[in-house]
Amino acid sequence: MRMITYLLIACLLELAVLSGSLAQGEQKISVVDYNGRTVEVSGNITSVVSLDPDATRILVALGAGDRIAGVEATAKSCPVLKKVFPEVETLPDVGSISQGTLSLEKLANMKPDVVFLRGLYQDTAEKIQGELGIPCVCTYGSVKSVDDFLKTVSIIGETVNRMNRSVEISDLMQNKMAEINATVSSVPDDQRVRILYIGPPFTKDLLRVIYNPHLCVYNAGGINVAYTSDKISPGVGPWQTVSLEQVAGWNPDMIFIHGLSQLTVQDVLNNADWKDLKAVKEQKVYKVFAVSTGYDPSMLLLGTMQMAKIMYPDKFDFDFQEWADQVCQQIYGMEGLPAYMESEYGISKV
Repeated sequence: MRMITYLLIACLLELAVLSGSLAQGEQKISVVDYNGRTVEVSGNITSVVSLDPDATRILVALGAGDRIAGVEATAKSCPVLKKVFPEVETLPDVGSISQGTLSLEKLANMKPDVVFLRGLYQDTAEKIQGELGIPCVCTYGSVKSVDDFLKTVSIIGETVNRMNRSVEISDLMQNKMAEINATVSSVPDDQRVRILYIGPPFTKDLLRVIYNPHLCVYNAGGINVAYTSDKISPGVGPWQTVSLEQVAGWNPDMIFIHGLSQLTVQDVLNNADWKDLKAVKEQKVYKVFAVSTGYDPSMLLLGTMQMAKIMYPDKFDFDFQEWADQVCQQIYGMEGLPAYMESEYGISKV
């Protein structure tokens, strides 16, 4: 009888432990996403599908790259991801929302713990949650300030339980941006460098220009000559085709080429139609750090500092390469990324 009692007690204890473990495994947390939606997700997320390339890069920077089970196609062509997270090339492609190729069937079969997607696509988020029962967390729709980006870093960090790391990255970015802003803020408005930013990724189009303020240009103390307040990008793309006459009328002090454009500095300098521009005459044409879509924690910092150093060289007396390597080490745990981008894509050295 005593033995039976002991066995019964042991079984009850085992059931209690098992019950506690199950309860812990099923624990949920509530996350308020960028659009203000309250989303209930698992407290122990192990599988993520990212439909936002910015979210994919942030996840890798947070040290949660091993949880990514699927991505959209843009992430696979991102040179930063291919360098710091080569696994991205073998991850399943679940399609693109913006291109109308998103496969809900693939998502359903993958059964991820959570999906990240741009805030622009809240209707899709609601559809995925309603039809598939998969929690969807919206990141920013468009970035109009560094704080927009940092808010998304925080939201993703909270969702995948990497808050401490998200705070580290946010603090780093805020501190580096503050250093740049403290220096360029002393430049009078009438002495700020006027910039034309051209060349969408993977094209050779001289007359496609960025017409929003652009975070890097703005925070580096420059003025985007193509920007007007009534033409702010809605978030689906900042590029606009302009005429040669418009470019001539702007006559920028400098020209920045997107880092992943197929255009080279020499393409601009040697173009007969552009020879009378001030930037071309003075050979102030540069190819700058950037990613194909959206922003990236490392390239956002590198692009801003590179531009600031190019525009105001007398105000920044330091080794940019060393600074850039340090930033990439702190964000991605990898040195050599700036040199790789310079070598592979012709980014201008400063």
